Amino acid sequence: MTPRAACCAVLAIALLAAVTAAQAQQGGRGRSGGPPGPDGADRAALDRGAIGRGALAGEFIAHLQDVKQRLKLETAQQAAWDDLARRAQALMEDQMRGFARPPDQEDAVHQINRRVDVVRNRLAAMEDIADAARQLYSLLSAEQRKLADELLPTTVPTLYSGLPDFPRGAVDQKMIRKKE
Repeated sequence: MTPRAACCAVLAIALLAAVTAAQAQQGGRGRSGGPPGPDGADRAALDRGAIGRGALAGEFIAHLQDVKQRLKLETAQQAAWDDLARRAQALMEDQMRGFARPPDQEDAVHQINRRVDVVRNRLAAMEDIADAARQLYSLLSAEQRKLADELLPTTVPTLYSGLPDFPRGAVDQKMIRKKE
């Protein structure tokens, strides 16, 4: 896999994570924004989202394995690689989970603060990944570093903070008014 293809694969994974996280935020609501309908169509969409997230996780793990093999790590470098891979995988899994639905009585400020906390935690995870990458990089040979310069950035999930949970129909109504 070329570095460009690896970058494209990681971007595709991040985009799929964004889409599946947005689907997860819908929380099983019906298409009209109300409670789930009896037809099971929403349940099928959620099942497809779970399958998509599983496939995405599998692709990301496969990408990490490919980078590991291409770097031809020595035994002394393995622990540093394992730390980097574990942290990157944990961040990707966290992003795929999306956001929990807020309690019904939670005000806007608390909802925003919860999102800030999620982003703050994800930033801390990114910093941990950077530290792990720095540690691994310091153990690589000059030849491995040349390859790592192309490949290591593709092992870091793009930081994704989630899409806002727009009420169903709100965006459509705004678009209709603009067209008039």
